Amino acid sequence: MKTFQFTLEAVRIVRQRNEQAAMERYAHALLARRQVMDRLDAVQREINAGWQELRAMLARSCAASRAAQAHVYHQSLEKRRNECAAELGLAERRVNLALQAMLHARQQREIVDKCFDKQKARHQREQLREDQKFTDDLAGRRGSSILSWNPTGALS
Repeated sequence: MKTFQFTLEAVRIVRQRNEQAAMERYAHALLARRQVMDRLDAVQREINAGWQELRAMLARSCAASRAAQAHVYHQSLEKRRNECAAELGLAERRVNLALQAMLHARQQREIVDKCFDKQKARHQREQLREDQKFTDDLAGRRGSSILSWNPTGALS
């Protein structure tokens, strides 16, 4: 009985590795996006806290220089938030590109897997055909030897 030998095994291995690498790049892109989102959330919390502090300072009638200083700080936080938002947009694009690359790699691997399945099925059909032929040959030989053998010693 012949063992199954896939003719595109090297291609299959390369495609599996490509898919795995694409999945890892996608995971890293998702992680990077999550980190950017966390930074954006932290900056937004700082902005909210800064606004509350500024309102409280104005309610207590603080000095104009102190209010101006708080306003400048607030502007720097707004600038950081805008930078984080732009960075988040870039991270989103990277996630989308990594997802597309991963899906493409998966499709490429699936193509080779379908070829593998077809070759394997063809091999199994051939094996069954050979087994059936062997069984038929054995049955034919046995039948002919039974017909030619006579327990009385006479040939029939």
